[in-house]
Amino acid sequence: MIRLDEKELRTAAHQSSKGNQLKWEAGGVWYKADYMGYEGLAEYMVSGLLSYSNMNEEDYILYGTEEIRYKKTIYRGCRSRNFLAEGWQLITLERLFQILYGQSLYMNIFKIQGTEERARFLTEQVEQMTGLNDFGRYLSRLLA
Repeated sequence: MIRLDEKELRTAAHQSSKGNQLKWEAGGVWYKADYMGYEGLAEYMVSGLLSYSNMNEEDYILYGTEEIRYKKTIYRGCRSRNFLAEGWQLITLERLFQILYGQSLYMNIFKIQGTEERARFLTEQVEQMTGLNDFGRYLSRLLA
């Protein structure tokens, strides 16, 4: 069990299943608390499965499970090494789409019928918003 406090907290003190659950960074390690009770285990299982795939180790992050004591509460969750370069931050596609277009990416995707059409829309939007090339290839690898 790891004890963490306010100085390591990297998110607001509210939680949701949309990626903004409680997170801390301490000593080059990220810790994330579960909100629904399974997120950390899912990260651990998926990263473990990827270690048996043909993906290169630098293409994914290994997670471990963790119990986190924060204030007077014990959370189940996960930990991983810090994979962000100094001064970098993660921004979800949902948040980026909302900032740029004032709409929900999630809601726009679910207006589209068909998996292939949804994937094409997502790929086009990501490439347009970020300037990344070949995002479709990356998305295919993630989904595989």
